[in-house]
Amino acid sequence: MNPRTLRYLVNEGGRGIRRHRVMAFTAIVTMSASLLVLGVFLVASYNMRQALARLEERKEVVVYLREGVAEDDRTLFEERLKLHPAVVGARFVSKDEAWEEFSASMHAEGLTDAVGRNPLPDAYHLVLAPDRRDAATIAGLASEVGTWDEVEEVVTGGEWVGRLDRFARSVLLFTAAIGLAVALSIVVIVANTVRLTLLARPDLIHTMKSVGASETFIRIPFLSEGVMQSALAGVVSLAALYGATAFLSSRVADLQFISPSWCLGFLGSAVVLGFLGSALSVRNVLRQAGL
Repeated sequence: MNPRTLRYLVNEGGRGIRRHRVMAFTAIVTMSASLLVLGVFLVASYNMRQALARLEERKEVVVYLREGVAEDDRTLFEERLKLHPAVVGARFVSKDEAWEEFSASMHAEGLTDAVGRNPLPDAYHLVLAPDRRDAATIAGLASEVGTWDEVEEVVTGGEWVGRLDRFARSVLLFTAAIGLAVALSIVVIVANTVRLTLLARPDLIHTMKSVGASETFIRIPFLSEGVMQSALAGVVSLAALYGATAFLSSRVADLQFISPSWCLGFLGSAVVLGFLGSALSVRNVLRQAGL
């Protein structure tokens, strides 16, 4: 779209809003309230996804080695582990290191004397690739590595991983459902507002048609008006959401505002919904008018 066309569309949309200030103001306020509802769920979803991402990073597979694995065999085993497509890192923890960590966490430095020997095995803590942290991949990795000769046991926290994946899917579906409901409400609001604007100017429409204006030329001002109203509503709701998030962030730990890319997506969605509502209303009204 060239600058002249964009300037024309903006001018037409602004002219329509100025002509019907009260109606446009009411529509912008109503759409802002609807978008604010969506924004609240977006902020909640964004922070939930950040928390889930931090939990995803804690997904770890621990491979316990059999007693008596030679140093050379362990080195080959480690190289074999790192070649697995789901593994991006493998940290070796010797039995002595594991016992020291255990004793320190239990505040029982003299526990070795009481037990008589270190019962913990050598182990590898595997770091998984970000796209390979789902429950199915982890279970497959554990099943495969568990059959290797050097392995005594593989621990994955399978039930916890499965619950986390199910919770993440539930959050995604819930947010999508809320977003769809709000999107439909915005389309209806814009469509009704543009419809009232069209019905208030029947003479203008017929005059434009009588002088040879094409249907596309007649549609453009009303489409621009609806899009501008939605864009303004998006900016207003985003500003209100930012202020509310900034206020609450001092009271709620780790509360973050949505990222710039999410902001752009939010505004883009508002514009698209405004266009859809305007297009729907203009088509219906012009069809009823026989144009």
